[in-house]
Amino acid sequence: MTELSPTMRVLRNLLQYGDLSFRDFVEIALYHPEAGYYSRPLHPVGKEGDYVTSPALSPVFAFAVSRLIGEFVARAEGAVCSFVDIGCGTGSLVKDVARTTEADVRWFGLDRTRGNSLLDVPRDGMHLLFSNELFDALPFARLVMRGRELHELWIDANLDWVEHEAPEVYDDYFASHGITLEDGQFADVALDWGGLYREIASFSEHALIVSFDYGYRARQLFHPRIRRFGTAASYAQQRVTRDLLANPGEQDLTAHINFDDLIRAGEELGATTLYFDRQAKFLLSLGITEHPLFAPLDDLKPESVEAALELREAREEARRLVLPDGIGEEIRVLVQGRGVPLEGWSFQRNIIP
Repeated sequence: MTELSPTMRVLRNLLQYGDLSFRDFVEIALYHPEAGYYSRPLHPVGKEGDYVTSPALSPVFAFAVSRLIGEFVARAEGAVCSFVDIGCGTGSLVKDVARTTEADVRWFGLDRTRGNSLLDVPRDGMHLLFSNELFDALPFARLVMRGRELHELWIDANLDWVEHEAPEVYDDYFASHGITLEDGQFADVALDWGGLYREIASFSEHALIVSFDYGYRARQLFHPRIRRFGTAASYAQQRVTRDLLANPGEQDLTAHINFDDLIRAGEELGATTLYFDRQAKFLLSLGITEHPLFAPLDDLKPESVEAALELREAREEARRLVLPDGIGEEIRVLVQGRGVPLEGWSFQRNIIP
């Protein structure tokens, strides 16, 4: 008999008492303190991991963020400035931007797996509250409309899908966005999207809040034809599948977020939405192409064939951040401001990639 994985043992123990909501399944599969995906010693991000994020893809991402930090400090009028990376993982982005930023800044990397939070960050001065793929890592529910009744997907003892009547809170959620799902349409929702953003946006009265993530506004996210089967996906060994229940604890689980939840939460706290658009446009407006990897190839002059091949690969990875058919198109960036200048930012320029 094949020995059960630590995550499967936890799930089997729970499932003997009844079905488990898919939302709770995701919570256990990703974040169980001993058995969860993010509790593993191997870091999942990077070329050798299960998936690649923008900071891990190319150093030019940190270069662009450092330019934003420099602009933020220049407009702070001498106030103490802090850069806070929320959901920082290993903290590599904080280290990279700190190395390329000459401005006097306090640096903080926060992550659930590190056991720290915004409570560990001083509230004085001005804050650039940054996150990259933070919200799409939250546990989410999977829902489906059957006729006129909304159902929530659960998991039974055989690790098969079953459906239960959805709690009323999900009906209220779609109604609040003016969304009506069609018969047979699936949708993936984390009710924590807005709550987490509200916690971040309420932290400082003088903050620029910058959120990179996969997602859309509500009417695009829940479009009945384009996304009839929702957006939930699993990632393992650089492959994406829809087999959400396979190998729990050994693959990442994620869903695109509803940016309307974030926008509303911030604006209810008095934040102003300064930008919402594609990552490519945002990074180009910050001057990412001034990095040497975007220089003409003839100007770089590699010293060997091996160096030339490495340079070519590095240039291709840098371009993927801004090309219209790659990660630069798929990720959206939301910027809101509280108690900071609302006009004149470089990212507000009309740059078309």
